[in-house]
Amino acid sequence: MRFERILTHRCTIVITDQKIGETEYGKPIYGELPVEDVPCRADQIKRRASVDQYGVDFITENILFVGPDQQIPSDAKIKDIRDLRENTILQGVYSPENVRPVYSKVRLHHYEITLQKESDSDGEKES
Repeated sequence: MRFERILTHRCTIVITDQKIGETEYGKPIYGELPVEDVPCRADQIKRRASVDQYGVDFITENILFVGPDQQIPSDAKIKDIRDLRENTILQGVYSPENVRPVYSKVRLHHYEITLQKESDSDGEKES
């Protein structure tokens, strides 16, 4: 099965500190450059258990899978994660905590990105 068939979600990747224009004097203007409708797949994985005197807590991580042709800078923002019917999968703005390349026998197969939630969709910071 081709990997692209499981990328049934879409997201927006906002690349920060990109040159988006120039002033009238030729100086660069830097800002955010959104890349919309990036094929991806979001999933939640129970990775760790935290054991203390009150019991066991399972910690879930949000993982985003993207194809090998999609570069994700560490300072990028990921938002608007939805399915093909425009239903929201993960709400809010996320930053890549860990970008892990996964290789097949010969070449890069895909990236697995651990997401860290930064804020809700309305811009409120998580506490």
